[in-house]
Amino acid sequence: MRPVTGGLLGRARRRLVDDLRRDPYLPYVLLLAAVLAGFWFWHRVPNFATRDERLRIVDPMTAVGIFADDPGVDSLLRAMGDGREFGATFYLYGLALVPVFVAAFVTGQLDAFTALPGLLGVDHWAEWNETPRWIWTWSILLGRLVNVAFAVGCVYVTYRIGTEMRDRATGRLAAVLLSLTWGLLVLAHEVGEDVPALFFFLLVAYLGLRYAQTGEESLFLASCVCGGVAIALKLTTVVCVVLIVVAYLLRVRNAGSEWRDALARPGLFVGGAVLGAVVIVLGFPTVLTHGIDVLGGRILRGATGKGEPHNYIVAPTWWWLLRGYLNGLGLPLFVAAVGAVGASVPLLRERTTEAYGLALSFVGVGTFLLLYARWAYIRTHHLLPTFPLLALVVAVVAMRSLKYNRSLARPFVALLLVTTALYAGVGDLGYATQPRDRATAWLATNAPENATVETYSHDPQEAAVPHGMTVYRPSHQHATEGSELSRHNWTLRIEERCPDYVELNYYYAFYQLAPESHSARAEQLSRHRLDGYYSSLIRGGEYPYDVVAEFGPRPEFVRESNASADRLPELLRVGIDPRSIQYGDPQDFGVDQYTMILERTGRCTVSS
Repeated sequence: MRPVTGGLLGRARRRLVDDLRRDPYLPYVLLLAAVLAGFWFWHRVPNFATRDERLRIVDPMTAVGIFADDPGVDSLLRAMGDGREFGATFYLYGLALVPVFVAAFVTGQLDAFTALPGLLGVDHWAEWNETPRWIWTWSILLGRLVNVAFAVGCVYVTYRIGTEMRDRATGRLAAVLLSLTWGLLVLAHEVGEDVPALFFFLLVAYLGLRYAQTGEESLFLASCVCGGVAIALKLTTVVCVVLIVVAYLLRVRNAGSEWRDALARPGLFVGGAVLGAVVIVLGFPTVLTHGIDVLGGRILRGATGKGEPHNYIVAPTWWWLLRGYLNGLGLPLFVAAVGAVGASVPLLRERTTEAYGLALSFVGVGTFLLLYARWAYIRTHHLLPTFPLLALVVAVVAMRSLKYNRSLARPFVALLLVTTALYAGVGDLGYATQPRDRATAWLATNAPENATVETYSHDPQEAAVPHGMTVYRPSHQHATEGSELSRHNWTLRIEERCPDYVELNYYYAFYQLAPESHSARAEQLSRHRLDGYYSSLIRGGEYPYDVVAEFGPRPEFVRESNASADRLPELLRVGIDPRSIQYGDPQDFGVDQYTMILERTGRCTVSS
């Protein structure tokens, strides 16, 4: 590997030290990124921000449990192969959780990991509630801190690219814009693969740009290695392969009279491809244990599964793309990005590093859009790799404008920074007052010891219940005698269970009150025929329960009056309100987190 890196790690370290010394503003830019990405990073702990966060953490935990139960090479290979094909996140968060594994070993609590497969066989609630709280707490915190570190790394690499393209002022502006990008801040607040994959994707862009300048082989090979890591973390970053090819061609263009020598380098091209492929294969632990077919199946599922709606909103691809960009960037930065793209197109004719950087940015954004062109649903995190590329384009255009017409451009740049900061700041501050966290705290404070709570969410991530509290839920087959009850019948027998509290959450209970025209999800849930039950609970009178607390904004189909309903079109609202409703499995914001708690106020009467 030494010939490949060519001492690049040492050079990178020296470059960082030199940048911090020569640019007095850079430490403050990185501090801004760290503060925003890390603000209230402990939200929802010991619960999860998303179901994907749980999966990324549980995967290495389960592997440790399998190995601890039967130490040996065979069990190690089985442990690596039993998880879902998430790729290199298995290694990344396995390393992040090493302190937790060591603490469990020292305190004799490794059985908590060996029990995980059996608990998951019951349901997600058993898995979460019966695993010690401290394990979830420290695992989530360590995993999120890793993401925060990668987010700061992304900001620095963006600074490096901008500096190479034009100057340090351009790099600083691009880095600040990325630090204020809501789409990055959201993903830095959960354990996942998006931000680490973005870091290596940006390294591909940076190393590719440097190769186009210098033609140094080690830079090209290193970009291939980083591309392999990015793809092993997140398959959609396969776009970096296109960036590497474009960087190779840009070097040919930049070589002048030696363009033939720059073009005819088959050993370099093939060597880079082999290195990248090896890294990808090694990055998927299931490939090492089950063969290359596993990776092929993973790619096939990813390619075919995106063409079907995800049970929420059925909308055209352009709607998803526009919504994702407006929510991820905010309206001001989105408008600036669109304008900057249009203004920078003529610059592509130049033979400058600035033009080469713009070309890589354009190709990166364009290739991602082509990749998503046939998807039936696109979430903001899918667009994350394009955000820093657009920030670079905005920064270049802004710096050129400041050079030629400072008096006119300066107010626009200031306005862009202020409005983008307000948008991201409102979203970031929201982590300190999330409805589900407040609902959890209310139960922890007001519910007596040994109190029971009933909720209808399949996943603890979608509810707001203190860890360790006894939970009745439809998937818990032992909660009621007669284990084969349907969900409908089980729910209606609430007075047999007679819980102390009932918690209603948006994604299951309240969604059943939505009209079928609201979304594909609402139409699907209407088949359960439980809307009358939930309406009766909320109104009171039929069941011995009264509403004692509500957290978050009520959904429009639960409000007593539509007078306060938000009349703004959704595509405008999402660019103004960062905590707008999401679809699918991102973090829940807005009415997604609406929680209602009911307390038992009378005796339960069991009908015969």
